[in-house]
Amino acid sequence: MKKNKKYLENSKTYLRGKILRLIDFIVSGLCYYSKLKFVKVPLLTMVFFLGCLICSSQNNFFKYSTFYATMNMQSSMIEEQNFIAISKGYEETTQINPYDFQINFGWRKVARMDYEQKLKTWYYGNEESVSDFTTIGNNNNGWEYLFNYSFIRNQGEKFNSQKYWVRYLTNNFVSKIEYRDNERVDLKYSSIDLRYRINKNFFDFSFGLCSRLHPVYHINPIEDFWVSGETSFLNLASDFGYSNQFVNGRWHWFKDGELLATSNDEFFKHYFGSAITEFNEQELSKLNEVKELSLVMGISYYKYKSDFWIHAWFNALPYHYGLDKYSFEYNDSSFEFDGGFVLGYRIGNKKNFGVFIENNIQRIWEKDIFNLQFGFNYLIF
Repeated sequence: MKKNKKYLENSKTYLRGKILRLIDFIVSGLCYYSKLKFVKVPLLTMVFFLGCLICSSQNNFFKYSTFYATMNMQSSMIEEQNFIAISKGYEETTQINPYDFQINFGWRKVARMDYEQKLKTWYYGNEESVSDFTTIGNNNNGWEYLFNYSFIRNQGEKFNSQKYWVRYLTNNFVSKIEYRDNERVDLKYSSIDLRYRINKNFFDFSFGLCSRLHPVYHINPIEDFWVSGETSFLNLASDFGYSNQFVNGRWHWFKDGELLATSNDEFFKHYFGSAITEFNEQELSKLNEVKELSLVMGISYYKYKSDFWIHAWFNALPYHYGLDKYSFEYNDSSFEFDGGFVLGYRIGNKKNFGVFIENNIQRIWEKDIFNLQFGFNYLIF
């Protein structure tokens, strides 16, 4: 019996080691593929260990959650024909984009609002719920979370999109830890939001502190590198690695031996701006991420009936304290906010006519992001 017991313990140790090595291999592979480093996304590591602690103490943490892995492909938009002049003729330079695709990996446990319905049988990974944006969801108490990683190619452009958040609600406390990185709109940040909560009838009031970690956004490196009027465009292009050659009365532009343009106009119109953008991104990547502490206050209102519902929320961040040298500096007002509302109304004896308005707006680091949709539905019996 002792021998068997020792054998079982050794087997468990061996299996545990295999599992840990497998997890390490998968995580390392994802980090390498997406060019991420854990030192730059400590929040992801924090969420992982937080989940492990919760899993070991609460069996219902995973209950009613869904893990999904999906892929969709479709034809890309057909580009308009484009040509360049060469000697006494022309050459077609129309770019044919490969097919678009999106690969999603995710794990979610998010309570839908009463007016929301799951319209599809499966989770695809590109759906969004109102609860994704609100601080206080439809779950009165307990844990909610969303982890989503997407590999995307759209019109030939490749980028990744990451969204992770964990929220815990009680009658008097709201906490949310979040990490977002949307390369398409160049928005990346981590945040920890801790608030005291007061619930009165259909209203929720909350106030507290929000700590955010993000890249440097307000600096434009090209302004320090190139002083207008002192450095020519030609010298600047040379510093970016471009070269030119006079051929048949025109300047031809090259990079790494590849012909890019057959005239100055074409080069400065189509390629020079991309070079400046690449330079800015390269210089900003050399700076560490910065931290800020903000005061946050929120109010939300939610009332639901089968023929009428209204859900509105607004979070204000009026004051910020930079904790680093390159923390964000506001040019105009430092007042930031996010909010939205959902309004639905069914009319008629059979409730077959309905109108709706949905809006979501955000101002963060002097970037305005909004979404508005409205319309009506008429059901014919």
